[in-house]
Amino acid sequence: MIEYTFIGLVSFAVLLLLISFFQKDRVKEVEEQVEQLTLSTMQQLYEIKKRVKAIEEELLVGIEPFSNEEQIWRLYKQGWTKEQIAHKVHMPIDEVSLTIARNER
Repeated sequence: MIEYTFIGLVSFAVLLLLISFFQKDRVKEVEEQVEQLTLSTMQQLYEIKKRVKAIEEELLVGIEPFSNEEQIWRLYKQGWTKEQIAHKVHMPIDEVSLTIARNER
């Protein structure tokens, strides 16, 4: 009796083992789907970055940078000290002071 039970259990184990080999690997399918989703997301992000860069370039074409005098005056109006402005625009403090004095008139 015990022999039949043992043979039955071993047979059942072998049967389950064979079934496990023939079933689809669901984890592998999910991994492939995640990989595809990641790739498509990366492509979309790349395209968006490319479009943003093109738009930024279009917007910057018409904008002229401030002259040093305009930049000095704007920074001074924002409350920057003459020393900070001189450091920012890479000019001597004397020139910064002269520019500010000219614009205050």
